[in-house]
Amino acid sequence: MLAKLTKHEFLTIGRTALPAYIGILAISLVGRFLTWLTSKQYLIDNVPVTFVRIIKILSSLISVVYVIAFIAFVVLTLVYLIYRFYRNYFTDEGYLMHTLPVKPISLIFSKLFNSWIWILFSAVIAFGSLWITFGHYDRLMNSIHNLTDSIKNAFEMQGEFIEEQLGVPIWVFVIELVLFFFLLITRYVLSWYSSVGFGIIIAKKHRLLGTIISYLIIDNVSYMLTGGVLGIITKILPQHMAELTESGGKALQMTVIGYSVLNLALSALLVWFLTYIFKRKLNLD
Repeated sequence: MLAKLTKHEFLTIGRTALPAYIGILAISLVGRFLTWLTSKQYLIDNVPVTFVRIIKILSSLISVVYVIAFIAFVVLTLVYLIYRFYRNYFTDEGYLMHTLPVKPISLIFSKLFNSWIWILFSAVIAFGSLWITFGHYDRLMNSIHNLTDSIKNAFEMQGEFIEEQLGVPIWVFVIELVLFFFLLITRYVLSWYSSVGFGIIIAKKHRLLGTIISYLIIDNVSYMLTGGVLGIITKILPQHMAELTESGGKALQMTVIGYSVLNLALSALLVWFLTYIFKRKLNLD
């Protein structure tokens, strides 16, 4: 059932996301084409001045539209995912969704899986639109090759030193970084999902305001818990923490691991909180 829920949600979001992806890429292509036209001196010298002015004005307008569309695209991706969670579970659709023969945790994870997928897709499309708008293929590939060569040379010359500073092989640290960002995104998505459920409880007639207030509460509580855990660790292991801070590489590596564990724990707590709301506090009247 979890797979069916995830598939259905994926297709539903795709019907809205796909036109948005096509739109942002189309604006990028039009803007790039107009920029290309204005860069061709022989074309400018052989066409009427009025035509050149029109092209330059259109190019400027498209640039403004692109900036606005890009910001809206990034923001609305998260907003739409939150809206889908609210609409499915806290509106009239909730009467159907909460009567399905699945556990509340499956309902939560069906949304969470789709959030991971569509945030990744959106990041790829955003990068692609930036490349179309601002970059040339040859220049981009040269930059990538130069960057990879620089990293390769640094690892060849300083690889052992870097691994000694980190205390782990470099490939392990890269995996830790990927997990860190994955868990960070998971935590923030679950924070917003929890804010929707909690916001409806504390302000049923003003759900948007309740959601925003709930997010601020949950976010502050998360930071308080994180600070409290770090404070306890510092008091329990003061000498170890002092030694750790003197080693930049190991401190960085342990910070990544520590915050990953904290984000995992906070994510688990938020899943429990949402499950509790679904089971005990849900009221769709």
